[in-house]
Amino acid sequence: MKIMRFAAMGIMLGSLSGTCFGSESLQSLQETTQKKYADYNKILGNSTATVEQKIDAAKAYAEAKAAYETARNGNSQVQSVTPGSEMPASQPLSVSNESSVGTTIDKVVNQATIKEEDLDVKFPATNNNSLQLKMGEDFWQNVTKDIQNASSSIHIQMFGMEGDKTGWEFAKLLAAKAKSGVEVCIVADRSGARMEGLKNIYKNTEEEKLFKFYKDNGVKVVFYDRISRGTSLVKKLDFFHFDHRKMFIIDGKNAYSGGYTLQQPSREAKHDMMVNVQGSIVGQMEASYLLNFRYNGGTLAAKSREEVVEKYFPEPENNGSANASLMLNIPRGRHELTDTYLSEIDAAKNYLYIINPYITNDEMVAKICNAAKRKVRVDIVVPGSAENPLNDMNMRGHFEEMLKAGVKIHLYQGEKKLGKLHAKGLIRDDEFVSIGSCNMDTMALHGNYEQNIVSRDKTFVQKVRRDLFEKDFTVSTLYQPPTSWLERMKIKLKGNATQLLDRVD
Repeated sequence: MKIMRFAAMGIMLGSLSGTCFGSESLQSLQETTQKKYADYNKILGNSTATVEQKIDAAKAYAEAKAAYETARNGNSQVQSVTPGSEMPASQPLSVSNESSVGTTIDKVVNQATIKEEDLDVKFPATNNNSLQLKMGEDFWQNVTKDIQNASSSIHIQMFGMEGDKTGWEFAKLLAAKAKSGVEVCIVADRSGARMEGLKNIYKNTEEEKLFKFYKDNGVKVVFYDRISRGTSLVKKLDFFHFDHRKMFIIDGKNAYSGGYTLQQPSREAKHDMMVNVQGSIVGQMEASYLLNFRYNGGTLAAKSREEVVEKYFPEPENNGSANASLMLNIPRGRHELTDTYLSEIDAAKNYLYIINPYITNDEMVAKICNAAKRKVRVDIVVPGSAENPLNDMNMRGHFEEMLKAGVKIHLYQGEKKLGKLHAKGLIRDDEFVSIGSCNMDTMALHGNYEQNIVSRDKTFVQKVRRDLFEKDFTVSTLYQPPTSWLERMKIKLKGNATQLLDRVD
């Protein structure tokens, strides 16, 4: 898309310029960047805005962001590594010495307060990783066993948590590990953990009992609260930002990232997946996690840099040779994950497969349709039974456009015929895969904290194609539009009516 190309070019040129900003404060540059981003979003949402206006807004945001990032980095020239680039085999694999991870460790150790902008880290691709796709009970049994075998630390980032059967099963397991001397830390989104609803005001909920149990048994829990984390009235009112990430990191060596939550329906009813990783990418996940834990008020047992490296960043074990990197969306910062979704859809030549329960963002839908119009085979897998009825109406409102473009729409039923789908993944051409927490609605793409594992390892991409997509095609039904004009009109009207909720559902 021309707008995205201009934005990317502006960021690249600004980063290379080495401009000195004199006495202009970092705070002022950050506020300017936030304002330009707000202006850019406003223009995108204006149906009467011209293409030129959108390009100008994108360029203004890119220039402001480049100025802020250059100033924040002290005008130093840092060599970047794109997600698809090759890392020389001779390069040292020590995670703690890799520049982005090393800088993160310094912040964790030396800064009294971690600020929101500190969370915005770009991690390079590494080629010494082992990647395994885990689904269903294969995931649950493996993560349980790895937690049971943990000897040093268990770090969990989780959006969905409840005081149900699965929630209590893991609470008791984690409490036992904490009592045995293992450091157990959890970063939970307060809303996703069901800790800020109306019922929390007038009764002691099962979730409140759950988190009291964690605290009483030595598990360190911090909550991300999108309103209290706002440092100004404007930020407090701009509260549609959730920390939607889900990951487990065990002993700094073994990790899982994807879509599963600590809730009973996630285990028993929903089709989802995690990527189990070892190698340097675990250090990237740990670095991001520690920043977030500190940002939300957590304190670490390890204090010095040496202690932090020794405890949380051991040399990678069980190294493979797979290319991988951690990719993030930061609400008021970089949206690298969103940009990569868009650029990889544009890059598709032979096939593009997407599995996602929320494909509602207009730009994303347009990109998918354009790929099909280029004669790329495009297949999407979406829920046969909606988790969120309003979002489902919104998504189905785009089905006619996608069908006309040549997109095949698979309504997932599953072997149990439950139709519940929560997985988020994209592959193309046996060359690229992205799996994680990021949906394709506007909230995930521009509003939430999100995290995906990205790889260009052909062997892993092919495995995801065979074990996920090709199997899911066989337990799904192809969407057929209603033959009735009236029913088709109802779908369109419902889609238009719910489009306004794309940012908040």
